Amino acid sequence: MTDPWASPSQPRRGIDLAALGVPPGRYVHPDLTDFLVKHDGDRDGAARIEACLAGKTDLASLQPAEVQFIRQHFLACAEEQRQKAIAFFEKKVPRRYIGAQPNPVARAWAQAVTTNSEETRSLLVVGPTGTGKTHYAYSVLRAIAETGSRASWAAHTAADFYAQLRPRAGRDSEATFESIVGTDVLFVDDLGAAKLTEWTEEVTYRLINNRYEQCKPSIFTSNVPPTQLRDVLGERIASRLTEMCERVALKGDDRRKGMAA
Repeated sequence: MTDPWASPSQPRRGIDLAALGVPPGRYVHPDLTDFLVKHDGDRDGAARIEACLAGKTDLASLQPAEVQFIRQHFLACAEEQRQKAIAFFEKKVPRRYIGAQPNPVARAWAQAVTTNSEETRSLLVVGPTGTGKTHYAYSVLRAIAETGSRASWAAHTAADFYAQLRPRAGRDSEATFESIVGTDVLFVDDLGAAKLTEWTEEVTYRLINNRYEQCKPSIFTSNVPPTQLRDVLGERIASRLTEMCERVALKGDDRRKGMAA
């Protein structure tokens, strides 16, 4: 006979960061010595702040100066995390795309990802060669960094993705696959550019299906016209991409030709 189900204990309340106007995140709590010394606070105020930080009371129990002390501390933490995330982005992306600046649509998608990733559809950025698809995708990753989110991200060209997974001696391809698909936000560039073989189709299907089933937001770019996705990628892959992605269509001439001229 199995034991009867027992209700879990009441979870401890956390600080209402939204009420403070602070971005969501995990921040170090303030040092109450700073409140006493730098803000001319008293020990009663410090005790109220300590109780609030411990989840025993809420913000309504604090005096305005005490709320402001907490707000300033967490805003400073959020800005520090934001600067670290931007620095990480600029260190990891290819030099050509360091300056990629997000537009309002990219920023809105990034904000949605960092607040409710499981409900945010992936992006499929399509358009002819040279219309700025890769640049746009990296601008979206910058927008995520600018939120200060701790969400992990990774960027791979489709060619590099396949190269990492090709069986070779001394290499655990399955572990590599798991590490790639497990990231919070995944960017795969030039989907559909590689010659379709039984192996590339299966690997691509596993990648797309994993992100689809786990409801993890992804960014895909492709030169393949939407009407040809099924022919180039296969029915199973195209069907999932259609359901899981919002489409961003870029138009125009090949910018690289203009630069070369």
